[in-house]
Amino acid sequence: MKTFKIKSHAKINLALNVTGKSSKLHKIESLITFIDLHDLIYLKKIKKKEHKVFFKGKFSKNIGKLNTVTNLLKLLDQKNFLNDQKFEIIIIKNIPTKAGMGGGSMNAASLINFFIKKKMININKNELAKLTSQIGSDVILGINPMNSILLSNGKIKKYFKKITLHALVVKPNFGCSTKYI
Repeated sequence: MKTFKIKSHAKINLALNVTGKSSKLHKIESLITFIDLHDLIYLKKIKKKEHKVFFKGKFSKNIGKLNTVTNLLKLLDQKNFLNDQKFEIIIIKNIPTKAGMGGGSMNAASLINFFIKKKMININKNELAKLTSQIGSDVILGINPMNSILLSNGKIKKYFKKITLHALVVKPNFGCSTKYI
């Protein structure tokens, strides 16, 4: 079976403003861009009853069996979007975990983009928005990743003007849980 290679780019918030709080989550406005730092995803169809997901690389150490990618596959299977196809997925983690760079969310978004591009799933905009929100609040940002403005009402405005910035990413040896923050 053919193995596909997908780059899953990290996102960064160039600006972030907390505008209030809904029932559980804070309402935020943010200017988002994507950087060259990326995880590598290797994907191939397998003839098994279950998906196989493996994490390797420098930042793979504490990723559990329940994660954004396995959640995505579970939801796609429940809705039979994959038509009973199963996949082996190996993710080389180059994006630090708990760094606020959306590593796991962008992995899930990159897989969704791949499945749509290869016509493995057929999904309308409303179903896509619902699916991504079930996986994580920032997964939708990785669907057609580009410079974006996330508005406090949850809408996303794409920013088409090219921005050239140089970013130095410094990650301390500890992480912060978004839920905790």
